[in-house]
Amino acid sequence: MNKIYKLLFLAIALMSLGACSDNSFNELDNALLKEPNYLTNVFTPTISVEQINQTAVQTNGLGGYLLGKYTQEPFGTKSVTIVAQVDLSAANPTFGATSQADEVRTNKNERETVTEAYLYLPFYTPNSLLKEPNYQKDTEYQLDSIYGNKSASFKVAVNELNYYLSDIDTDLKSKVYYSNDSDVSSHIGNAITPATNAAITIDNKPMVRYQFDAKTLSTTTKQYDIQAPGLRVPLDASFFQQKIINKEGSAELSSSERFKRYFKGIAISLNDLSDEVMMLMDLSAAKIEVVYTYSGTTALSKKRFDMPLKGVAMNLINQSGSQLNAASNKFYLGGAMGSTISLTIAAGDIARMKNEKMMITDASIILSVDQSVTYKKEPERLFIYKAASGTTLIDYNFDPTANGQTSAYSELVHLSKLHKENNKGAYYRVRITNHLMNLINNNNAVNEPLAIAVASNVKNTNSLVYKQGSQIGKVPQTSVVTPLGTVITDAKLIIHYTKVK
Repeated sequence: MNKIYKLLFLAIALMSLGACSDNSFNELDNALLKEPNYLTNVFTPTISVEQINQTAVQTNGLGGYLLGKYTQEPFGTKSVTIVAQVDLSAANPTFGATSQADEVRTNKNERETVTEAYLYLPFYTPNSLLKEPNYQKDTEYQLDSIYGNKSASFKVAVNELNYYLSDIDTDLKSKVYYSNDSDVSSHIGNAITPATNAAITIDNKPMVRYQFDAKTLSTTTKQYDIQAPGLRVPLDASFFQQKIINKEGSAELSSSERFKRYFKGIAISLNDLSDEVMMLMDLSAAKIEVVYTYSGTTALSKKRFDMPLKGVAMNLINQSGSQLNAASNKFYLGGAMGSTISLTIAAGDIARMKNEKMMITDASIILSVDQSVTYKKEPERLFIYKAASGTTLIDYNFDPTANGQTSAYSELVHLSKLHKENNKGAYYRVRITNHLMNLINNNNAVNEPLAIAVASNVKNTNSLVYKQGSQIGKVPQTSVVTPLGTVITDAKLIIHYTKVK
């Protein structure tokens, strides 16, 4: 019986639907929705854009540091050197089995002799983000932030630094080191790499160190440790014999501060490149390794002494061949010691948006890329910030992808990736919807200038300072650690909004 009732109900329902015409549905729709009481529209306010070409940028406190040579027209050629302090792995170290004081007291000279020395500079890999990175022997890892020809060969030059890198300035504030610091560049001393050093290439396999055989002192097949892929550069053994090992027990090695005033640091650069290459190096794990032998209780023994590159570090940047044309009606966004733009929305247009009580659904800055330029590699992302303070906009934290694990998957709404057409960059979109809504609805909000720069890592919100002649401004750290640049032919703000009738 229930089945009969169900079938009967279904038949009646179908008949009722069939009796309804399309007009009936339209009448129902109009009756429910009626005429919308709002309008949708597009508004393109006036924005003034100012080109800012830095004469120098802050390059200390970066975390990662560029090294190498890279050319990109019309920005010219950048040659970048790393300058870094060296620290002791432990204060007042003991070389060999006993301290220098005990050697003197017992009249037993261990005759510590340096046989090898190396500089180790690691690359960035996805594992670099881990608290305790783990690497497997003979495994190939993806290397981050390498620009130019990854197969290029080159020699690494390491020179002693004869200038003390203080971390405190005369005003007792943290000292700022700029990319063109002549005090530093004029105090780069003698080479501490052998003249016979061979050219090397980039390798994406980890660096493996092996233990020493107790009898033969040769390396064994037993692993000592495994380090991230990087550069391992032979250094002058005699230099570290005189500078470090022979100073065992001295005041120069008694503390970290005394040591840094004694051994002021090193300068690292590339030469004899087969082709241009620029690399971002992870100095957090960089070190100098000193290998030495000594007379043990029964026979000759062999040890390592590691010294981390810890303390002040900076980049020296030499830029040449720049051809930025101020009269071309184009805008230039360049990394490292590069260029940014500042833009301001016309005050009258902000007032109009307030008076008309616009409900903004989308506000996007569209920056068109000059496709006549040949780019080796285009920046994938741009970064927008408040020009005076260097802080992010409210949109940064409101982005639903803000907590992406990596930069590639973060801020995809606010700082969209480069839009490409035919595999070539066409335009960038930077959304500032929440920023504009705040300007309209908050009477205390200030229509201050905004700045845009290239970005290597949109998750990095730290800001640095730059010089433009005698003026000082803010620049995002993420733009200083990339050599990439792009040329913009047009910048406009497009606002989609609704307004109550």
